[in-house]
Amino acid sequence: MKIMKMRILEKLSVGLALLLVSVQPALAATCTLNGQQVPCDDIPKFVWVIPIIIFVLGILFFIFWLRMLLDAIKHGKEDKTMWVLIIIFLNIPGSIIYYFAEKRKRK
Repeated sequence: MKIMKMRILEKLSVGLALLLVSVQPALAATCTLNGQQVPCDDIPKFVWVIPIIIFVLGILFFIFWLRMLLDAIKHGKEDKTMWVLIIIFLNIPGSIIYYFAEKRKRK
């Protein structure tokens, strides 16, 4: 259980760190574009949206991963340990595999 909590905290801290690193240039008076210092106003506005979209997708993938992990723990019978290990070590691909192999069968 401690390992799972540490894993969750690790994913959240990585996501927060990525968000902070990606937002930092927006707060600066000058930005670097192709190796040259330019005013931040010269950079297209959609560039600032990309890190936010990546952060939101990361949160959504994390929620999906957590739901599949909890489902495997709750509903697993014979292969419970195998599915939990697959989901933990393969992360999103493991969660997707579990979803199509096990969860959809039950519906």
